[in-house]
Amino acid sequence: MGRYGARWEGVLGSFLEVQLFAPPWRARRALEAALAEVRRLEGVFSRHRESELTRLVRAGGGRPSGEMRQVLAWALKLQEATDGAFHPAPQHGGEALRFLGEEVEVLAPLDLDGLAKGYMADQAVAAALRAGARAALVNLGGNLARRGPGKALVGVEPPTGPDNAPPALTLTLGEGGVATSGVRHKGAHLLDPRKGTPAVGLQATVLAPSALLADGLAKALFLMGQEAGKVLAAFGAQGFLFTSQGPVPVP
Repeated sequence: MGRYGARWEGVLGSFLEVQLFAPPWRARRALEAALAEVRRLEGVFSRHRESELTRLVRAGGGRPSGEMRQVLAWALKLQEATDGAFHPAPQHGGEALRFLGEEVEVLAPLDLDGLAKGYMADQAVAAALRAGARAALVNLGGNLARRGPGKALVGVEPPTGPDNAPPALTLTLGEGGVATSGVRHKGAHLLDPRKGTPAVGLQATVLAPSALLADGLAKALFLMGQEAGKVLAAFGAQGFLFTSQGPVPVP
């Protein structure tokens, strides 16, 4: 049993890093399984190439796969829980989709980036465990997922400053996910779908039972501020809202 890792650039326009605790004869297979799972799910959720998502949007709906249905259901659940701060079509607002039995009607150009990367990180971890890893940590463009015995320390970058700045916050991740939304890498890019205007803030980080939840709730926390405290608590998550004085726990 040992520790193994690999990193791939250019995955979903970013990077994929995988760290494993596994028997040596299973390590390579587990690493490749995590990468293959992310590549497969790119064909489901990508907005930037032909995918199940682009086909659903183009057709105005259809019968989604089980994976797509699961993520769409979470999108609606988070939209309701956050009073629209999280939204599956943030540039559109209003009603974006509705389930009609086994089918879904798409009413707006869906953008699932706020959940899909977290979901893909969760599934990459699951794929590595199925391939023989005892524990796995996946970092998909800053969306972290971990499963298995032990814990990992996660350093969170400050929202501003040089690339080699020390972490502004260190979290202990057992099983679950961590995600951050903020201005550091993309500038002021988040849109508040409730107002149709750019969101104002520095950074929000969430530790949650899954990377999918962390991904969606980090965006909600960035937009809602301290008002998101009850929402995070309802999902078993903890957040940190970054101000000019540093990270503030929420709730």
